[in-house]
Amino acid sequence: MKKRSLIYLISSLTVGHVWANTPSNLLDAEQTGTVLYHNATLLDPASEQQLKDGWLLTKAGRIIAMGQQHSAQPTLPIAEQHIDLNDQFVLPGLIDVHLHLTAGPHRVEMQGDTPILSMKGHSQITRYHALTTLASGITTAFSPAGEPAANFDYAQKQNSGQWIGPALIYAGYIFEPTPILGGAVYPKDEASWQAEIASQKAQGVQYIKLYTGLNKDEVAMGVRLAKSAGLKTVAHLDNVSWQYAAELGVDALTHALPTSAELLTGEHKTSYQEERQDPYNQRFIYRWFQHVDYDSEPMQQLFKTLAKQQTNIDLTMVVNELFYFAKELETRYPEQDMWVFHPQLRQHWRATMAAPSYNWTAEDFTLAQQQMSKVQQLFKRLYDAGVPLAIGTDSFTSGPFYLRELQLSQAAGLSNWQVLQLATINGARHLGLTDTGKLAVGFNADFIVMTANPLKSLDALKTINTVVQRGNVTQVADLKAQLSTLTDVVL
Repeated sequence: MKKRSLIYLISSLTVGHVWANTPSNLLDAEQTGTVLYHNATLLDPASEQQLKDGWLLTKAGRIIAMGQQHSAQPTLPIAEQHIDLNDQFVLPGLIDVHLHLTAGPHRVEMQGDTPILSMKGHSQITRYHALTTLASGITTAFSPAGEPAANFDYAQKQNSGQWIGPALIYAGYIFEPTPILGGAVYPKDEASWQAEIASQKAQGVQYIKLYTGLNKDEVAMGVRLAKSAGLKTVAHLDNVSWQYAAELGVDALTHALPTSAELLTGEHKTSYQEERQDPYNQRFIYRWFQHVDYDSEPMQQLFKTLAKQQTNIDLTMVVNELFYFAKELETRYPEQDMWVFHPQLRQHWRATMAAPSYNWTAEDFTLAQQQMSKVQQLFKRLYDAGVPLAIGTDSFTSGPFYLRELQLSQAAGLSNWQVLQLATINGARHLGLTDTGKLAVGFNADFIVMTANPLKSLDALKTINTVVQRGNVTQVADLKAQLSTLTDVVL
């Protein structure tokens, strides 16, 4: 027995924790099931408080008490289990508000004689990405599009503890004319729209996703019917202006691609409209930024409207960067960092990101890369205007893309505290969660433990070793170890 205890102690120390139990005769009923995490620096972006020698007491997945151990108050609360965090740093669990967790790799399938894009998922791929996302410190996520049945299945299994991964809030199929297997629907009339919305609601969706191929009338109908059904709307729009959508009352907008000509003026607007006549020309994803003037009347009005409406936005600036630097992805995202992708996606994801720029010249890439500063200016203009922003990746797994989005936000002019607010409390507000996103009594016991301080460098997020979600403790090393059991998939 002594030998077993010694081995257990050594294994606990290797992951940075010493686990201990309080004898049952010292516990009362209220202390049963409690876990005390202590000897840590608690970082709460919501209050911008850094509490050294802090402790958290949890029970049934909630934080029930917290405080600081110091000379004037050296005694810690009694708990059934004690976890010494060895002077590490604790941060609320991160939130990814744009994660396509249940989607499968992009591929082409045949429907009769017609090739159709498919994003149909597979349960093992989903479980793989759920593990890698949780290992990245993401304890809550929002899927703004996906197969409703797949999202529902994941959420049910994650809630019940059958599957490990971030808690998931989700939308369903996008409403879009372009056919996508496992991705899109395009009802023929209003009654069909109502039926599809009702079907998605029955499968647990909280949002209806409106997409780029819709016209103004369809966007307006989608917002109206979603509200009537008690659902919210999230929109990825292109030719339809963000201004129009915000005035309609759309709840959330996504991507730093507000590429409507209506937001441009003068010769820039005319030139851009001529370029957009070619539906196969994807250069608009950088040319709009060449043309836009953020001080123009349309853009100033947009900032005011978005702030007044408190329209939630996730810009996924990392996606713009992936497009603009599509020829450099092997160096920007080296293979050793891509363990977060299931093998079925790992081989082809760079080619997928390069598809929009297949016919770009060297000059196109140079011009596109020059627009990243304009993308970041858009982010800062929205932030300064009081528009609610949060962090999203638009990926299958958060991984290095999440950290890069944080770094782009910081480079746009935000402090580390402000960036971490976007990643935690702002993400919770974005999703309407009132018990998530901060270290506070009564909130979910969602937090991450790392050896370095993210207030000094955001790279500290690379040192996450422990993730606590709803009170369940998982070691990042253990999550990685499970990945090998989920790689045998044939699509």
